[in-house]
Amino acid sequence: MWNEKFIVVNTPDPYCRADDQLNRIKSVIQYHTASDTSFLFSLNLVLDNSAFDIRKILLYFNQSAFEVYYFVLYSSWFDKKVIREEHIFQLQQLAESGSIHLFDRLVTQSGLRFNERVEEVKEAIGKILGIAINVDPQ
Repeated sequence: MWNEKFIVVNTPDPYCRADDQLNRIKSVIQYHTASDTSFLFSLNLVLDNSAFDIRKILLYFNQSAFEVYYFVLYSSWFDKKVIREEHIFQLQQLAESGSIHLFDRLVTQSGLRFNERVEEVKEAIGKILGIAINVDPQ
């Protein structure tokens, strides 16, 4: 166990507009501003100048005093899609103040591979926080 708060903020809708998502992120952070808290925000890597484009969110994190870690889950559970290399490159260019961790294990419809990726993510979070994480992936 650790003494810090660790809050996971899920997107209410996978097709949430980036402006709405940014407002939610700001609201959660403001609510916990006086506490020593770590946050995990789930984002879709959309960089297409649409209403879902996350550039404003990345800019917000760049301008903040937060220590930011971007965890990129390379492959989809549902189908055989992976994040395109040019999108990863764009993220690297736009995420000026954070570090990017790529989890490139292909997990499509494989419980075993998914659980292996869960362990990789847990290990990375543990290293960042300086703790061992024992969490059931279910």
